[in-house]
Formats: sequence, C-alpha cells, structure tokens
Amino acid sequence: MVENFIPNFFEGRVIHGRKIGRTIGFPTANLHLNQELEKQFLKGVYGVEVYHKGSIYHGVMNIGVRPTFKDIKPSISVEVHILDFKQDIYGDCIGIEVVCFIREEVPFKSKDQLIQQLNKDIEQAWKMCQVRGKFIKKPVLKNNVTYI
Repeated sequence: MVENFIPNFFEGRVIHGRKIGRTIGFPTANLHLNQELEKQFLKGVYGVEVYHKGSIYHGVMNIGVRPTFKDIKPSISVEVHILDFKQDIYGDCIGIEVVCFIREEVPFKSKDQLIQQLNKDIEQAWKMCQVRGKFIKKPVLKNNVTYI
C-alpha cells in the first residue's frame, strides 16, 4: 500500500529521453516535471490515463531511476508507455491521471525479464481501468504476451 500522497492529476511536457523503451517494444513519452512534484511519488510503476489534444489514452507510467539500465549518474525519470498510440508528441504537454499504483521499481537481471514484467504491468493497469469502467478495449495479445 502506498503511504505517500500521490497527485491524482498533473501535466508535463514531453521531452527526448534515452529512447531505450522503443528498443524493447515499449516506446515512452518522457516527461519534464518539477522536482517538487517528482518527490511526491513513490518510485515505481503506475496505471494511468493520458490526456492529449482532446483524446484519452491509457498507459503505464514509471517514475524512478531505471535500475535495469545502470547509469553512471542515475537521475529520476518520468516515462509513460501510452497504449495504442503511435504519434510524435515531443514538445507537447500531456495530462496524466493516476489510476493505480502497480508496484515499486526494481532492477531486473535481463531485458527479457523486464519485458515480461512490463507485459504484466500493462495487464494489471488494464484490469484496474476496467474496474473503473474506463477501458474500452483490451490490449492486443501477440505470442501469448500482451503487446501494444
């Protein structure tokens, strides 16, 4: 259970990141947030709804230091994998509504383990949004794993 106060809604500008997510099949929108807002979140994975130019999408957000991809100088990143979304939104401002906390951020021994967990995270986010009655369609399954 998350003890910290978690903002229900916030906005951030999409910035260029390291582009690691796209290399493993999970492109992300990296967000620039002020440090005070970042401090309010427990490091981990969240189910979210994303608001962009009048449309609502669903996604999975990670806030943390990406421990699987060891950086020389780890820094906090906020990145959202938006489901069923293939647009270039660099520089755009997007709104994020936090639906649920899924898990704390943990390092994985391999990219394959991370990918397996990301698929589980997406499934969990989908279930939580379905409980809220907001998810319209289930993520597509390919090769017996959830993939968007």
